[in-house]
Amino acid sequence: MSHTSSLTATVSWAEIMDFVTSNCNPSTRSVLDVDIPNISFNNADNALSTSRLLTAGDVAASSSVVLSSDSHYSFYTDGSLINLGTCDVSMGWGWVQIVKDSGFLNSIATYKRGIIRDWPSSSRAEAAAIYAALSASPANSVIHIYIDSQSSIEVKAHSNFYWNDFADSLANTAHTSDDAVLISRLDLAAVHDYIMIYDDVTCESNPRHLFKQYHQMLYMKDLLALSRFRFVFLLTDPSRYMIDWALTWHTLMFQPKFDNSFTKENVSKHYTLKFQLFLEDLPTLELLKRTRPDLYVEILTCRSCEDHLEDFMHLFLCNKRCVRLHQLLTSYLHHLTHKIKEAGDNANCDYFPLVDRITSLPCWSFSSSNWSSYSLVRGCLPTTFLEVFDTLGIPRLTAMNVVTAIHNNFVNKFRKRIWNPRSYDKGLWEHAMNITSTLKQSPRPKGLSKSSYIPYSSLPPPTHVDSCDSRTDWLKNSMQYGLSWFDHISGFMGRLTVLLNNRFCRMEC
Repeated sequence: MSHTSSLTATVSWAEIMDFVTSNCNPSTRSVLDVDIPNISFNNADNALSTSRLLTAGDVAASSSVVLSSDSHYSFYTDGSLINLGTCDVSMGWGWVQIVKDSGFLNSIATYKRGIIRDWPSSSRAEAAAIYAALSASPANSVIHIYIDSQSSIEVKAHSNFYWNDFADSLANTAHTSDDAVLISRLDLAAVHDYIMIYDDVTCESNPRHLFKQYHQMLYMKDLLALSRFRFVFLLTDPSRYMIDWALTWHTLMFQPKFDNSFTKENVSKHYTLKFQLFLEDLPTLELLKRTRPDLYVEILTCRSCEDHLEDFMHLFLCNKRCVRLHQLLTSYLHHLTHKIKEAGDNANCDYFPLVDRITSLPCWSFSSSNWSSYSLVRGCLPTTFLEVFDTLGIPRLTAMNVVTAIHNNFVNKFRKRIWNPRSYDKGLWEHAMNITSTLKQSPRPKGLSKSSYIPYSSLPPPTHVDSCDSRTDWLKNSMQYGLSWFDHISGFMGRLTVLLNNRFCRMEC
C-alpha cells in the first residue's frame, strides 16, 4: 500500500497509545508491522473485575480470527468518540479482518466492535481498536493494521475506502450495540508494576503527571478564590459566554516575536500589560492611592475626563475612551468573523450560522454590568471561539493560535489607543505636581500612618455567585467524561488508593 509508515513494537497498551498519539499524522495512512512474541494477555487482578469487563484474553476468546496458513493477518481498525464532556460520553472501537487476494465479496474474514470507558479521547478509542485486534490474533504472528490516522488527531475525514469506512461504521455503532465488547480498565493498566485507583476509576496516566495535574487544580482553586475572579462563576451559559481556560492560558503565555517594528522592549511591555489586564492589576489611580498615599491624594480623579475616580472599570467607561474601546471590540469581532469566513470557504461549508453565533455573543458591547465583556477585556476567553472553528474541521491547536493572534492584536491596540494616552494625561499632571520618576521609584516614606482608604470600585458586586460545589468531584469527571478539571477543589488524596502486589493500601499524604 502506498503512503504508509511502519512500526515494529511489542504488544502493550502503553506502546499502542504512544504510537497513536505520536506517530499518526493527517497526511498518511499508517500500517503497523508487529512481530508478536509469546505474550500472555491475562487480567492484572481479578479482585476488581466485573462480569461485564473483558480482559484481552476474553476479547481473544470471543473474537476468533480466521487462521492464516502463513501467520500473517490484516486488519482495518477505527475508533469513535461522541458526547465528550457529558455524562453520555462514549468511546467505540471496531476492527475488520481482511483476507487478501480472495475477491471483494469474500475478503471479509470476521469483525468485532466494542467500547471502552474512562479517560475519553479520540486517540484512546483508536488505540483500543488496535489493542483489541492484536489481542484477538494468535501469538507469534505478523499483524498488518491499517488506520484512518486523521481521526486520531481529531479531524473529521473519511478515506472513501470501503474497508476503512466499514471499520468506522463498526466503531460508530458500537456505542449502542448489544454485542459490543467492553474492555477491562485493569487490563489496560496491566503493563505497570502497580495500579492506581481513584474511587473506581483506574489511573492510566503517568503518576507524576497525575499529581502535577492535581496541584495545578489547587493553584486554580486559589486563583478563582480571589475576589477579582468571582465573576467567572456568573458565566456558566455555553450559548452566551463560558470561559475556556485552556484557551485563556494559551493566549496569556503567547509571546509575539520582536523585530525592527516591534522591539524586544515592546514585547516585554505587551506581555506585562496582558497579565496586568488578566489579574486586574493595572496601576490605576485608585490603586496608587493605596500604595503611595504620600504622592496621590484621595480626591484625585481621572486625568482624562476629570469627572470620575479612576478604577479598573473606568479605564473602559471613561467618556474620553469609550468610543475607542467600542472601535477595538468591533475590530476584534471583524477579525474573528473574517477568519471564520475564510475557514468556511476552505472547507466549503456554510459559515453564516457560525458568524451569527459569534456576533450574537453579549461580549461585544461593554458596560459596567456586562460580565462577559469584562471577561473578554481581561483575557478570559469563551469556549464559543474554539467551537465555531471545530465545527469547520479546524484542528484545536490551529484554532487556538488564530484566536490568540487576534486577542493579542486587541491587547496591542488597547495599549496604543487607551493605556498610552491615559498614561500621557496622567504624566502631565505628575509633571505639574513635580512627581518625578525618581520620586515614584523611591521607597515609601517610613512613619506614614497606615492608610484606611478603601479604593473606589465601579464594579457591581457579583450576585448569585455559587462557587464550585465541594461535593462535585471534578477530577473524576475529567477521567470519566472528559470534563475540564480546572474547577476541581478537594477530596483527592484521601480517596486515592494504590493496588500494589495485589493488596490495597491508602496513601498517607
